[in-house]
Amino acid sequence: MFLKNKAMKSDAMIRVIPVVLIFGLCVSGCGRDASSDDQSAGAAAAAPAAPPALVRVEVIREEPVAPEFRATGNVRPRHYSIVASGADGVVAEFPVEVGEFVAAGTLLSKLRMESTELELQEQEALTAARAAELAELQTPRKEDVEEAQARVQALQVTLSNAERRLEELRALSRRGAATQSELRDGEDAFESAQQNLVAARAAYQRTASGARAEQKLQAQSMLESQQKHVEFLRAEREKRLTKAPFDGFVVEEHTYVGQWLSKGAPVLTLARLDEVEVEVQIDQQYIDQVAAGREVRLRVSGSGVSAAEGAGAGSGVREWTGRVAAVVPRSSWEQGSRSFPVIIRIRNEIDQSTSPPTPALREGMMAEAAFRGVPVKSLLVPKDSVVRTSRGAFVFVVNPAEEGKPLSVRQVMVSLGLGSDLWIQVQGESLAAGQQVVIEGAERLRAFQTVTVMPPAGVANAAEAGGK
Repeated sequence: MFLKNKAMKSDAMIRVIPVVLIFGLCVSGCGRDASSDDQSAGAAAAAPAAPPALVRVEVIREEPVAPEFRATGNVRPRHYSIVASGADGVVAEFPVEVGEFVAAGTLLSKLRMESTELELQEQEALTAARAAELAELQTPRKEDVEEAQARVQALQVTLSNAERRLEELRALSRRGAATQSELRDGEDAFESAQQNLVAARAAYQRTASGARAEQKLQAQSMLESQQKHVEFLRAEREKRLTKAPFDGFVVEEHTYVGQWLSKGAPVLTLARLDEVEVEVQIDQQYIDQVAAGREVRLRVSGSGVSAAEGAGAGSGVREWTGRVAAVVPRSSWEQGSRSFPVIIRIRNEIDQSTSPPTPALREGMMAEAAFRGVPVKSLLVPKDSVVRTSRGAFVFVVNPAEEGKPLSVRQVMVSLGLGSDLWIQVQGESLAAGQQVVIEGAERLRAFQTVTVMPPAGVANAAEAGGK
């Protein structure tokens, strides 16, 4: 019985020991966790706060900004001509070549003209004959006048003799010494002498005064008609000589010596390059910003380097200033285009020291035109202040200073607009001119972080130099 009770006590003690051990461990563990938390809290309270971030800032500006947009086009001559032949014939001379510069009036081609020359010579000789006929009618010959005058004088003598003979016969008839028949013969002779003298005087007047006015007018008209015919033949001869209509460069040949040319057939293509054009296509959203007469900046590669830029530039890309000549109010909307042609004119430069002269701008060069629209007031921030992420762009704006509190920044999402050199147009909530934005150190910041503003780089460098 005693052994049985002792065994039962032993079993009870065995069951109680694990419970005591577990309770002790729990109490021990809980005590260690509490003390550890208290130690961590104490360490955190004892640790110093993070220092403000060092940043540089810039003031937001409000300035007028003009929208800029670019377009490309090809250089082309303002004027070019496919010079044509004015007559039919075989090319006898073709003295020019492609690439050559020709002045206005330079012979480009000459057709054979033997038959034309012969006909012209014949008509010129006939014109001389018509002119001589008119001169003969205009001024009577001296010999003819003298002859007519002598005939008048001779008939005056004849009349005097006939008058004297008639007086003698009348005296004889009164004495009965002359018959009536002789008296009548004397009277007839006197009358005849009188009429001959009248006719001679009329012939003298006609000879002295020259031809009749109608004859002179007829001869004058025949001469003028002949002269016009000669001028026509000379003009026909000129048509066989093709000459340059203006100063320009030969850019294409269409014929050569020995080839038959029909009237109106092309001889060569001549381009005038003292003033050139660039046609660019401007999108519909910008076309209202372009107007005739406005200056445009263009960049053309391969157009040389100006004296102002210096020979050391070496890039071969040169800036030109042109002027909008026309804005064509029609797009190729049938093909789905909403771009409008804009024609820009540029005064070219031609180097006359070379042979042939060398134009700076040549046909077919590609030109990039930069347009500036109407300025609008905008908020501008430095481009260095913009932080771009996958969620969008933002800037850090310095909050207004409060007494006893450090400066802090806030993050403002912005929409970017036009760029102007190192600045860019932005739109954002509560942004205003005069506020400060972070331009250096923005990548490390977070919203409402405290900051310390460093002086501008130029000021800091000057201070360091003064301290040394």
